[in-house]
Amino acid sequence: MNFFIKTLFTLMLCLPVISFASIFDRGERVTINSIVLGEQRELQILLPENYRSDLKNTYPVIYLLDGDYNFHGVSGMLDLLANKGQLIPKVILVGLADQGTEKYRQYMTPNNSTSPVKNNKGAAKEFLAFLNDEVQPYINKNYRTAKHSTLVGHSIGGLFVLNTLLEAPDSFNNYVAISPGVWVSDSAIVDKAKEKLGKTEHQNIALYLSLADEMEMGQYAFINQLDSKPLNNLQWSFKHYPDENHISVGLIALRDSLKAIFKAWYIPESILEKNEPEQTVKHYQDIQKLFAMQQPIPAAVVHLLIRQHYRQKNADALPQFIADTIKSSPASKQVLITKQASFVSYYDSPESALALLKANEAEFVNNIDYLMAIADLYQQLKDKAAAQQYYQKAMQLAKKQKVNQWQLNIIQAKLV
Repeated sequence: MNFFIKTLFTLMLCLPVISFASIFDRGERVTINSIVLGEQRELQILLPENYRSDLKNTYPVIYLLDGDYNFHGVSGMLDLLANKGQLIPKVILVGLADQGTEKYRQYMTPNNSTSPVKNNKGAAKEFLAFLNDEVQPYINKNYRTAKHSTLVGHSIGGLFVLNTLLEAPDSFNNYVAISPGVWVSDSAIVDKAKEKLGKTEHQNIALYLSLADEMEMGQYAFINQLDSKPLNNLQWSFKHYPDENHISVGLIALRDSLKAIFKAWYIPESILEKNEPEQTVKHYQDIQKLFAMQQPIPAAVVHLLIRQHYRQKNADALPQFIADTIKSSPASKQVLITKQASFVSYYDSPESALALLKANEAEFVNNIDYLMAIADLYQQLKDKAAAQQYYQKAMQLAKKQKVNQWQLNIIQAKLV
């Protein structure tokens, strides 16, 4: 009997511990019954971190062609670039799924051309109508989008991007064409560029071209057209990647393009230190208007702005500065108060910091970071029961909002 119990106990130790876990967020899959295309089409949509807690924020949208093929790599890159690195604003990623290689090529090929390999007549006009008349309205209706969008395509998807820019330039704000297949149908897109470039009135738009270490793909002929014409309201750039091949260039070229599109979002610390705090706030206020969005000032920037007040022995002016910043940037209120509390805790007392957070708690009951900040202060004050209560609240909210596993790990480590 003792042997049986010991054996059973040993087996139990070998069993995995079952606990709540978060699946890596690959977004949500939705189906659109397309009247334009006469078929069902699927979208893969990835929302930014904290989308479900920051309910007043709006986000630029990235529309990714060949979505199922590119989605995994691009979503990971955006997580580091936007969510964690804060080099660009947070964005919504929309991957446009394919229905097989041949149909994809046909939809990416301009109507005056034939698609590669099978020589099917191009149907880019129909797919663009699908994007403009069905996909974008669906995304804008169902998600909190900013009025700022980017179309991304690689290879023959890049050809579609160029064709869209020529045929309907107001469809998107930015066009990213990565190693585009300009060569298709004897470079017919170049002839279209000769005909249309500089002759259509449109909003300010930008084109980002790139090329890997490969045959030129016919791209320089298109660039010559860009060079030879006066282009009102069209900014463009080209970048060559001699150390990348046709496949590997996709991610790095998109990353560089997004950094260029949202260049103003990131300010190096060396520059921030020289700016007056009000100057920095005005800068982000202008960016919000430029991209027609509402998002908080990056947390690292807010931290530095508050630190400036303490280093310059100007902490007494901080409450008014924060009140003024909240007025000009309402989306920044949570991060401003949370960061202020962290400095108050260090320079004044945890009790004062806790009072500051509790005074605004009702407004941020759906914000995990805010609840964690309250819990941490209770922990500092040796009130373990209250700390655990707030860590539990944060965990329940994290499960409800389906946050990533690393966020769950942080909360779990705090729970006794």
